[in-house]
Amino acid sequence: MGSIAAFNGAAATAGRSRWWFIGAGTLLLLLGIAGLFMVVTLTIASTIWYGALLLTAGIVEVVEALMNPREAQAWRSRAVRFLAGLLYLFGGLYAVFRPLEASLALTLVLGATLIASGMARAIWGVAHETKASRSAVILFAMLSVLLGAALIAQWPYSGLWSIGLFVSCDLLAAGLSWLWIGLFVKPQVSSVAAPYRVGAGAR
Repeated sequence: MGSIAAFNGAAATAGRSRWWFIGAGTLLLLLGIAGLFMVVTLTIASTIWYGALLLTAGIVEVVEALMNPREAQAWRSRAVRFLAGLLYLFGGLYAVFRPLEASLALTLVLGATLIASGMARAIWGVAHETKASRSAVILFAMLSVLLGAALIAQWPYSGLWSIGLFVSCDLLAAGLSWLWIGLFVKPQVSSVAAPYRVGAGAR
């Protein structure tokens, strides 16, 4: 009887996890779909959130650079951390109070990063043997370059929607992934149930 209760408990836990994945995936999917219809608002909100994170990081860096001045840490290291903290603070304040302008700057950085990373991956794919298909690596690298070039070509208008669009796509991908796990991935309960079957057979 104890083995049956343990197996039922494991199955119930797996079932609860499945429904948790389905619920969370559905919520993320709905948020992603809603974000597609309000990309400008989502861009501004994401920029403000990014600014808040920068402010937090800047405060931590400045406080840690100023605390415990008698420790053996070199003053140059403290100065670098203090200046980095101030840079984070200024960037965070700019993103929080001027989110639209900050989103334009972030879009330029994003476009340049996509182009640079795509070119680097394309060169690496040509120069090195890979386990995956070399043509696939080069194809995805070129798509990254084209996406970055499109963002820069449409700037500053792309700064109004690009970040919100990427956040929405990320929410959609996460929601689909969690839904897939909840709907199609079977819970691993065999390793829990096996010892009880063996014990039952021995009796």
